[in-house]
Amino acid sequence: MSKIVLFCYAATVGAVTAACANQTAPPVAPVIPQSPARSVPRSQGTLYVAGIYTSSGVLYGYSLPYLRMTYSTSSNLNEPEGITTDSSGAVYVANTYGYNILKFAPPATDPVLRIDDRGYRPTDVAIDSKGNIWVANWCTRKGTCGPGNVREYSDAGKLLHTITCPNLTWYAFLAIDKSDNVIVDGDPPYGVYSSAGEIAAGTSKCTTLSSIHTGAPGGVQFTSKGDVAVIDTVDLVMRTYAKPRFMNMIVATPFHGVPTPVEDAFAKGDTSVWVSVQGYNGVFEFAYPTGGNPINSLQGIYFPTGVAITASK
Repeated sequence: MSKIVLFCYAATVGAVTAACANQTAPPVAPVIPQSPARSVPRSQGTLYVAGIYTSSGVLYGYSLPYLRMTYSTSSNLNEPEGITTDSSGAVYVANTYGYNILKFAPPATDPVLRIDDRGYRPTDVAIDSKGNIWVANWCTRKGTCGPGNVREYSDAGKLLHTITCPNLTWYAFLAIDKSDNVIVDGDPPYGVYSSAGEIAAGTSKCTTLSSIHTGAPGGVQFTSKGDVAVIDTVDLVMRTYAKPRFMNMIVATPFHGVPTPVEDAFAKGDTSVWVSVQGYNGVFEFAYPTGGNPINSLQGIYFPTGVAITASK
């Protein structure tokens, strides 16, 4: 469990040491340099951000591109971590210390589905083409945070599979491509670097992705081309690996001016990526694949965790 010491706030995966050193809240964000001219198209849709607030949780929605708040709920949330959306616009939340998965259907503010994660602390969630719900479980609910897993639930919440990877003990973030292949990252039982695994579509077996390593696991996303992008929260970079075997790194996207990029969501067309930065209480937009300084930001969100984007209808 080598990296959990880096994430001490409330024992959630995304929490960082800077937020835990005799502080009751992460530091106020300084002025961060932004790129002088925006060179990427402005996306339409809704940007959703989960956050931890006074040991409970919140979920906000902001219309793009102007970032006007259109949605807010704290119903049943208890330190939420990863979030995702489906084609209908529903939002799914890995509700870490509720020990469940919640589905919201905005504008309704109460969950329309609650899935008991049966004794685990979920940290991320993704939806496949059938509507099945995939969950990364960091560790067990009881005891000293025992080994986690990946679970697949039906769209109604029935447990279908529980899967472990040979190179992972604690499971952080995951993503699913258009063909229903799953990539998950996390921490190994030993060693210095975090790692990743792949669950091929239609199987319940996880294989090691030996080329993907991070100092500490961050968000995982597939690009529109089917390559996979993984955030390294220690090196402050997102690395993109080429499909289909993800053996070769083809892009390194640096995040300048922020201390702890953790979770992320691509804008439509992969022209940019929104990243939660917990030490600065905000989410920041970076051009993709170039990275550099942020091109946009949304600050004032207490300890942001998950990020997701729905396309405009």
